[in-house]
Amino acid sequence: MLPRSFSQVIEKIRDFTVAVDENTKELSIKGVVALHVVGEDLAEVRSLAVDEPLVGKGIGKKLIQFCVDDAKEMRLQRIFALTYQIDFFSKLGFEKVEKLTLPQKIWGDCVHCAKFSDCDEIAVLLTLGPR
Repeated sequence: MLPRSFSQVIEKIRDFTVAVDENTKELSIKGVVALHVVGEDLAEVRSLAVDEPLVGKGIGKKLIQFCVDDAKEMRLQRIFALTYQIDFFSKLGFEKVEKLTLPQKIWGDCVHCAKFSDCDEIAVLLTLGPR
């Protein structure tokens, strides 16, 4: 994940969903994901992370499904992610696309990233359907 300043965290905090273990007495975070709307029909899945011992237990899938349901409720048509985990997203119906097909992301966020000229993340897209 990319580092964020405190002000960036505060600005984006409402995008985040946290998966917790409700079967323990203490708060136990299992995973996290953010869904950030970047256009009238498009949102980005960001910052997906699952506690290492729980990887492969379906938590990431549930978090992505939460994002999909949220996007559908907002009547968005597409969700994308920039990732190294192409197989994970492919199993959930996302397809690999060229980053240039996401100009809202490139010129809204990526242009400010230290990795902009040498980005090695892969863009994946899930089409939800018409509004």
